[in-house]
Amino acid sequence: MKLKNIYNFIRRIFCFGYKKIIYFIYPPLCAHCKKFIKTKTIFCSHCQSHIHSVVSTTLEITKTKKIKVFAASSYKDPLRSLILAKKYSDIVASRQLGHLIWDMTYIKNIDFDVIVPIALHWTRFSKRGFNQAHQMANIIAQKSGKPVVQLLKRIKKTKYQSQLQRNMRAENVKNAMKLVDKDLQKYKNKTILLVDDLLTTGATVTVAARELYKLNPAKIVLAVACRVV
Repeated sequence: MKLKNIYNFIRRIFCFGYKKIIYFIYPPLCAHCKKFIKTKTIFCSHCQSHIHSVVSTTLEITKTKKIKVFAASSYKDPLRSLILAKKYSDIVASRQLGHLIWDMTYIKNIDFDVIVPIALHWTRFSKRGFNQAHQMANIIAQKSGKPVVQLLKRIKKTKYQSQLQRNMRAENVKNAMKLVDKDLQKYKNKTILLVDDLLTTGATVTVAARELYKLNPAKIVLAVACRVV
């Protein structure tokens, strides 16, 4: 027993020291202002206080179909900086957005069946190295225990929506996506959680949702990190 106690004592000391070393080499930083923080949270208390929460809204997909939209914040810092981090291939920021969506929206109270990320064209995936929406969906999957299903494929290389006038965005993404899995029985009467990083005019989401409605789901719900208000 004495040897076992000594072993456990040494192990606790080592683990404590190891954590201190890791903390020293990789100290937690606020994801926005980059200041040191004492806890492993995403934002410091100052940046956290500047998050602009928004109420849920609805987006009209067709004359008979509407989807509920849940967003963690309006499109302002500090969350905006995490969305823009995809331009620099910052995959950690994408995962942080997934955590924020889960923690700060109502979706954790929704009984959805599958999680579907908005598809990214292969040219942008190749350049960036990941799909931001898919990374966010993976985190939500870990939290909810529900599967991520890649039901959509981006078949058209489009211009960046942010570079276009609002009235040109719908035409830019027209016919840009198609269904990958057309098994109507698998998704009929299911609730689909569609995930994207940002909602502006809703043009991209509308194209995606119209494709998903071909599967005859019970409903589609959209979760985004930010939406323009």
